[in-house]
Amino acid sequence: MLLALGLGRHAPAEAPPAATDLGYDQVIAQIPAEEAPIAPVALAHLNIALHQAKKQAVGQLCEGHWLADGEIVEEFGPSPVALADGGRAWIYEVSRTPRPLDCPRTSRADFFQAMSRYLPAWISIRPAGQTTAYAQGEALSQPHHGMASR
Repeated sequence: MLLALGLGRHAPAEAPPAATDLGYDQVIAQIPAEEAPIAPVALAHLNIALHQAKKQAVGQLCEGHWLADGEIVEEFGPSPVALADGGRAWIYEVSRTPRPLDCPRTSRADFFQAMSRYLPAWISIRPAGQTTAYAQGEALSQPHHGMASR
């Protein structure tokens, strides 16, 4: 649930599929509707933000070795949500199989935390095998709950 991420300003219209396995890398995003009037634009904004953040983290920690994304195992959204303040957003969640990092002396957690520094506040990421998610370089104070919690 996004409430656990500090983003609990919405009520999804429908529940996403259950994904309880922490063995996957996860992304949870609440894309502001004012940045994306339709779902494909929301997904494009998200993908561009993730690509740019990954590029920055790879350059910083991985000596420029590009890291492949794992295959998608579960995906929800983008789906419109109403915010408590009357605004709108798009919720999107994805779980991917983890790929090995080609980063000398860098753990998955350190890479994800570094990558999150380059992401907008509306995106959080969690590495496989971890309960801690990251948003803007900070470990979230509460456990990361995505598709499994709604």
